[in-house]
Amino acid sequence: MRSHSDERPHRCHLCEKAFRTVTLLQNHINTHTGTRPHKCPDCAMAFVTSGEVVRHRRYKHTHEKPFKCSICDYASVEVSKLKRHIRSHTGERPFPCTFCSYASRDTYKLKRHMRTHSGEKPYKCHVCEANFTQSGTMKMHIRQKHTDNVPKYHCPHCDAIIARKSDLGVHLRKQHSYSSLSMKCRYCDATFHERYALIQHQKTHRNEKRFKCDQCDYACKQKRHMIMHKHIHTGEKPFSCSHCDMHFRQKQLLDLHFKKNHDPSFIPEAYICSQCCKSFSRKDKIILFYENQSSTTVVQ
Repeated sequence: MRSHSDERPHRCHLCEKAFRTVTLLQNHINTHTGTRPHKCPDCAMAFVTSGEVVRHRRYKHTHEKPFKCSICDYASVEVSKLKRHIRSHTGERPFPCTFCSYASRDTYKLKRHMRTHSGEKPYKCHVCEANFTQSGTMKMHIRQKHTDNVPKYHCPHCDAIIARKSDLGVHLRKQHSYSSLSMKCRYCDATFHERYALIQHQKTHRNEKRFKCDQCDYACKQKRHMIMHKHIHTGEKPFSCSHCDMHFRQKQLLDLHFKKNHDPSFIPEAYICSQCCKSFSRKDKIILFYENQSSTTVVQ
């Protein structure tokens, strides 16, 4: 029962962070002191925790992938990646955006998506100081703009251009290897034995609105959007507030209601127009306001 308790009696003397067990506390203290007591038996690397050694060995030395998908031939080094992969089969997206209808299969992609609302660009190019929302976009920028002398390897099977030979090998294995098990398109019945061919095919469905409402002209790309839309016709509001009698069609609307009306620590974000001091609760609203103001000025 102790492992399921929220009790955290072991506190770090350096930063006051608390932990459930002495082992977790010691691992945390090692991050402060730089101590790496767990050595890799295959190379000179050392790590803070024994779990990091296991993960390192699987990635670098043994290439073991013990976590296997029961639906296809996918296998992973980490159980968290397997869980994320399984959601590609089930269609589950348990991490919704609180500002729009977007939902993600994992927290990382949700965090990346939230930057489209906040405008945050946390990754900066060390050469020209350009800012980016994603580290991958920044790395691609550096390779394309600031590494003229870096050798570029062309994939013989597609248009990919890759900076390092080792990365080309990874690309070939992941994208162009033949799979004995066929991979089915998530949008239609087409099947493929090469991941690259599957991806290219699925791109042809990108702008399709396959889900059509049988009660109006509404159509959408994703099934979850259609489910939410149907609530308009049925009047169903399946998401109930636990603090009052309000009900909502979407979970995002319930979460927003709860924050605004029942969370005493909630401070609404405000976007202020620098010209007229008008306040907006969402960034897209103030951008639209600016666009309307500029078009009105041009007309005048």
